[in-house]
Amino acid sequence: MRREIPLAITFVVGMTILMSYFFAGTIPGTAWNLKNLAGDITGWGVLVSAFAVLLASVNLVRIHGAAISRKRKGWYNSGILIATMVAFALVGILRKHNPANTGINDLFQNMFNNVLSPLGAAMFALLAFYIASASYRAFRARSLEASILLAAAVLVMLGRAPIGELMWGQFPVISKWLLDIPNMAGQRAIMIGAAIGGFATSMRILLGLERGHLGGE
Repeated sequence: MRREIPLAITFVVGMTILMSYFFAGTIPGTAWNLKNLAGDITGWGVLVSAFAVLLASVNLVRIHGAAISRKRKGWYNSGILIATMVAFALVGILRKHNPANTGINDLFQNMFNNVLSPLGAAMFALLAFYIASASYRAFRARSLEASILLAAAVLVMLGRAPIGELMWGQFPVISKWLLDIPNMAGQRAIMIGAAIGGFATSMRILLGLERGHLGGE
């Protein structure tokens, strides 16, 4: 019963939300409206997600708190992480419950603009070096396919960079064609494949064939 009940709940909830996109009105023989039921279920999903965030926060404090107490290597980074998380949470709660307090609003905005945004920009700037390294490895002309990829990447970069247009006015035109035609066709194929895979996985979960989320194989 420990698996049958969660599987039954998953099937009922999933089919209710799925059917709400195709059928309107009440369920025959009842006063229940599919749209309203789907909205209530979505609301409960948001509530469960909030508890999941709380659980993740508690787990994060537990792990990094242990690192601080045992003075592990880099423990001060754990302290900064916990202090920042607590500070953002407190300021956010105060801002939510005191929307008219300009001081709290300004503090929250300053923390976002002067702490979170610069850190995010620095993270993406560091990722640029890893992207460049991965591009160097991927664009080695070791085969016909790799050579085509390398040529397309060079043409796109020349078309997007100002120096490319100065070198030859057709570089931007070629770059746009590569992005709009071959690149878009590949992206659509990937999205269609991902959608089919997501649908197949969803049906397996609804039918109880996929039990990984229950701890099964």
